[in-house]
Amino acid sequence: MKKKIVYVAQSAGGVAQYLYMLLNNMQQEKYENILIISEDYKEQIERFKKIVNQIYIVPMIREISPKKDLKAILKIKKLLKQIKPDIVYLHSSKAGAIGRIALLFNKKVKILYNAHGWYFNAKIGEKKKKLFIIIEKILALKTNKIINISKNEYDSAIQYKIAKPRKMCIIENGIDFVEFQDVHKNRQKIRKKYHIEEDQTVIGVVGRLAEQKDPITSIKAFRLVHEQNQKTKFMFIGSGELEKKILEYARQNEIQNDMIITGWTKEVQKYIPALDIAILPSKWEGFGLVLIEYMACDKPIIASKVGGIANIIKDGENGYLIDIEDVETLANKINFLINNKEKQNYFIENNKKSRKKYDIKNVVNQHLKLIEENLNE
Repeated sequence: MKKKIVYVAQSAGGVAQYLYMLLNNMQQEKYENILIISEDYKEQIERFKKIVNQIYIVPMIREISPKKDLKAILKIKKLLKQIKPDIVYLHSSKAGAIGRIALLFNKKVKILYNAHGWYFNAKIGEKKKKLFIIIEKILALKTNKIINISKNEYDSAIQYKIAKPRKMCIIENGIDFVEFQDVHKNRQKIRKKYHIEEDQTVIGVVGRLAEQKDPITSIKAFRLVHEQNQKTKFMFIGSGELEKKILEYARQNEIQNDMIITGWTKEVQKYIPALDIAILPSKWEGFGLVLIEYMACDKPIIASKVGGIANIIKDGENGYLIDIEDVETLANKINFLINNKEKQNYFIENNKKSRKKYDIKNVVNQHLKLIEENLNE
């Protein structure tokens, strides 16, 4: 009989992509993979149906809501009692909390937890930070293994004494490089779609237009770049709650015709090739998976030195690192790369050497080993 593994996730976005790649490469003949996901996954149900045995939708929201959270906990508890899984693998902070509370009195099920970036490292108030640290410490008692997506995340968990080292491990993120094979073809297609001329330099970022990804710093830096380099465009690959603010800033500074917002897409591999310089000026980041996607498309990178980013990008070796919200330095680095093809190629060649370790196959193999260890305990 196949062992049952239930994956629980509330957050979509990068977590959804992580889950898809992981499950798409898992041994389906050995495990029965079951998904319990939030309504945020509605548009992705069909693609997940092809790679898992069963899917359940449970209303879960990102914000804290005692009433809605209790309903989600009771629903998941009921589902898990019905499914009788061998392992429950929880993804992101909210699903991690709801799932572990639902399993509070279940001693048979092994629990794995991946925060995908500790929320207490986000830009939040000191009181809120202390509260989330306490919550993570308490829930860690009801966890068999905590997976950290970068060394930085692991070090942070150790620093705040979330759990003992023996209860934690590091499995860095990865991507399916097969999806990034048609780089040249996709570059021409996307640039034609947005009427980008061959001699125009496109600077871009993949991510939600939300505080974490700091699109305000991106567009302010582009304004400075555009003053010196008229043959430039900026591309936001994504959408989000700050979109209106970005559009208003662009209009006020008369750069709206040189800015592109693609909207939500599940196929970033088709858009990244259109870029010439890729940036990620996040205010916080557990890992920064898109950096590996940039590497796969041979793009020179500029990113903020926060969280797991510093584990991937070494300043001056395979990209540039800047301080958060440092508009001027970001603009200066972009301008330097625009005028220095030799440095661009230096970064690209160094990333070609290091990116192989981020292959999704390595992520899957480490997960398979972890799953087997927990099943055999």
